[in-house]
Amino acid sequence: MATGIRGRRWLPSGRTSAIVAVVVAVLAGGGWAAKPVWQPWWYAARLCGGHLSGGELADLLPDERLRAGRDTFGSGNRVLRCGVDEGDGRHFVLRIEAQTDTGARLGPLDMEFGIPRDVGHPFPASVPGFYGNFGPVIVQDCPKLGRGHRLVTQVYSHGVEDGPSTASLRTAVRIANGAGAELGCGAKPLPLPDRVEPVRKLSLSRAGNTMCGWLSRAALPDSPSGRAWQVVAPTDDRAAITSCSLIDSGTGESVDFSGWYGDWTAEPFERLLSNNARLPDDLGADEALLGEDFGRAKARCAGESANFLANNYPTKTGRAALSTGEVRGLLNAFATDQAERRDCTELELPGPTVYPRRG
Repeated sequence: MATGIRGRRWLPSGRTSAIVAVVVAVLAGGGWAAKPVWQPWWYAARLCGGHLSGGELADLLPDERLRAGRDTFGSGNRVLRCGVDEGDGRHFVLRIEAQTDTGARLGPLDMEFGIPRDVGHPFPASVPGFYGNFGPVIVQDCPKLGRGHRLVTQVYSHGVEDGPSTASLRTAVRIANGAGAELGCGAKPLPLPDRVEPVRKLSLSRAGNTMCGWLSRAALPDSPSGRAWQVVAPTDDRAAITSCSLIDSGTGESVDFSGWYGDWTAEPFERLLSNNARLPDDLGADEALLGEDFGRAKARCAGESANFLANNYPTKTGRAALSTGEVRGLLNAFATDQAERRDCTELELPGPTVYPRRG
């Protein structure tokens, strides 16, 4: 405590106290006003084991007063969580999770396979993942934990993101690399991607040199609108999850074909079938089969499970782009093309029976 002359303690006068109070109030108000500017870097330095980037967080957080969420990084917990909440602490604007998974029910991938899904935004070949229902999902094998163990990293941004972005993908990769080391996964660190490639619609002729060139060689019916078919070919044949989409340029309806590689896909696809198709008692959910809105083929690739999905669910007009029989023919062509490209064996294609939707 400072002292005045002759050793007496100095106490502020009433006028001085009032001035100090005003200054403190002004500084506090200025701090709150500036908080949206500095808070991403503050959270990056203090949350998620230091694996975040302030610049990327600035793109994922809304410009409002926020607060740190629960953080289990560095705690010894086997489920690592961190994030940022709204100012009232009741809802999150960014939620990050990383955990090891063995495919058990209610695992981290369950919500991603509730319905047949369009994988229009798979990631580059260097990142084994896809843009899920709520944000990026990365799935990596964990060689140090034994066969069947994988690391699942998920980033949910309810702040400003409503589609794939470079910021959320790079955030997911940073977290996957940090969580992999903390959990003893043993997966090789992933390179930070430079960007998320935009989805480009190609004519059938221009798609001929892509991984989806099989569509340019297929005998396609006329589109429902009578307009030209277009192709979206966002991946190459090295990607952990591959994708091709056939789009009616008049209506925007599409049929989406995707290939999913790795033993981790077996349980999610069985749940996908059992949740969406009414199957007879003598038919298991591990079969290649055709539902009203989707089809599934399967194979063994590099000694592991591979699943091939056709999603024909109408989203814009209420009318599917192709008939079920036409979808079956194209799914068979897609799965056969993928199996040849990746030297797969034991290819199983769906038969002509169409199983009804589960009510």
